[in-house]
Amino acid sequence: GGPVPAPEPSGPLPKRKAKKLTVAELLALKGKRKIVVTTAFDEWTARAAEAAGVDMVLAWGNDFESTKAVVANVRKGAPNTLIGSGINPGAYVSAEEAIRLAEEIRAAGTDIIYCSGLVPDKFGALSRQHYPCCGHVGYLPVNDTWLGGPRAVGKTAAEAKKLYDDVMALEAAGCIGIELECVPARVAAELTKRTKMLVFSMGSGPDCDGQFLFAEDLLGSHSGHYPLHCTTYANLMTDAVKGLTQYRDDVDSGVYPAPRHCIKMKDAEFEGFLAAIDEPTAASGVSTIAILCAAGVLIASVAFAARRS
Repeated sequence: GGPVPAPEPSGPLPKRKAKKLTVAELLALKGKRKIVVTTAFDEWTARAAEAAGVDMVLAWGNDFESTKAVVANVRKGAPNTLIGSGINPGAYVSAEEAIRLAEEIRAAGTDIIYCSGLVPDKFGALSRQHYPCCGHVGYLPVNDTWLGGPRAVGKTAAEAKKLYDDVMALEAAGCIGIELECVPARVAAELTKRTKMLVFSMGSGPDCDGQFLFAEDLLGSHSGHYPLHCTTYANLMTDAVKGLTQYRDDVDSGVYPAPRHCIKMKDAEFEGFLAAIDEPTAASGVSTIAILCAAGVLIASVAFAARRS
């Protein structure tokens, strides 16, 4: 579906610290106030998120190397915001590889290791090395083929119990939080109460410890599918198309550039410029004649050589 306008806020809003939260402070927010999480894949979006007081942004690229570059740019835009980022499938090979990759991504600027799909024993190895880790439970896009396509997870008692088992396993492995995606709100509320981890809702109702939505959906910056659970607070794609269309029209009609957009030059200087290019000097004339003579001699020499061969 298309973008859904955001509701009007109701009641007083909680105050947020101007400085970057520590992991300890983040954990202390459980049950105190909602934690706000979004994505940022470039410096501009990261800067906007920090200026807005978002608690944490998630950032990643197409592969591990590009992820490190994305995180570095996001850190430039949001030096005082927690950043979570994932590690690539190489981490599945061994706990040692997971630790190596986690160190690399932390060096790039990541605060929290976000590991969608990693099994608990890999999390255990990371948490024992004091890496704050966040897991992912519920609907995982990488598991589409097993689920029969995108759908909610946990609508049956058996699936909901499996979610509970997954959450408890990640807690036992030392994770500090999980993203809970597309889970029935009542199940999500119960899981949130029963774990000491932070639970970030991605389409899993209002009773989790925080909410996580993609910035692209929040800002209306794309023309693709908008999930049922997202809400849109701006329409950047619509505004961008409108602005670029107006630019095209102004160029076509000659409205742009207007005199105010043009660099000025004194009349005397412009007249001097014209005189300099319209009145060839004697030296330039001699130079032209010399070039023509040389060309003639060369052509004649080539022709003579051709006749003798």
